[in-house]
Amino acid sequence: MTKTREVLIPAPDPDNWTLIEKTGISFQVLWEDPDTGATISLLDAPEGSGVPTKHAHASNQFMYCIEGEYEYTESKLTLTKGAFYMNPKGNPHGPTRANKRSLLLEIYDGAHYFKLPDFHSEDTVGRIESEE
Repeated sequence: MTKTREVLIPAPDPDNWTLIEKTGISFQVLWEDPDTGATISLLDAPEGSGVPTKHAHASNQFMYCIEGEYEYTESKLTLTKGAFYMNPKGNPHGPTRANKRSLLLEIYDGAHYFKLPDFHSEDTVGRIESEE
């Protein structure tokens, strides 16, 4: 039998979402690279939820909208079903708001933040990496 490096991730557990209380958004990490902190996660953003402040990431951020309407309120960029979003490392962005319930696939290619944002806790944040 041939050994494979492929990974099959089972369907998300409907009872295993983690709530980011200050945003109203829940997430499930589907995959994480222990060496780099890169992740792939599902986000469930109920209507009216969102990130309350502008912030920047310590890696490139990618989002694919599976359903809903998710707006970056300052730039007026709005993800709708099938839309893809890319935000480069270090670029300030936000706040955000779910104008309709949104299900988003979010990908980071490395550590999530330079420092812990005020809307996260140590239990809800990805890897923190000091700004170089």
